Amino acid sequence: MLRLICPKCNKDSYSADVESYRPCPYCGYVFSGKYGPDKRSANRMERKIPFVFPYQGQSLKASAVDFSEKGIGIKIFGEPPIAVGDTIDLSIGDLQIKAKVVWVKHKSDESMVMAGLGRLN
Repeated sequence: MLRLICPKCNKDSYSADVESYRPCPYCGYVFSGKYGPDKRSANRMERKIPFVFPYQGQSLKASAVDFSEKGIGIKIFGEPPIAVGDTIDLSIGDLQIKAKVVWVKHKSDESMVMAGLGRLN
């Protein structure tokens, strides 16, 4: 467990995950111990939904991590050659999403890639 200090109310709280954006238990301010305040303008809903999507002739296994009005965070298993700026089509449950890759983070210790996608439709 790591001690976190809220950048808004300066009260201490504890977390095992310093990378995720979580609300302060005292004032509700959303921040990450590693990345600081959440700069997104839209609220995110955490949802873990597995899906498969086509990318450059491959079928990639992935899981949605969170959704917002403007984008989606996904976890892609393996080492796909996905790059910032790529446009991809996703079918997640009943949702059909066309999105642009905004950021990519390779997790070498877990053999997966995290990606942030901006919705185009």
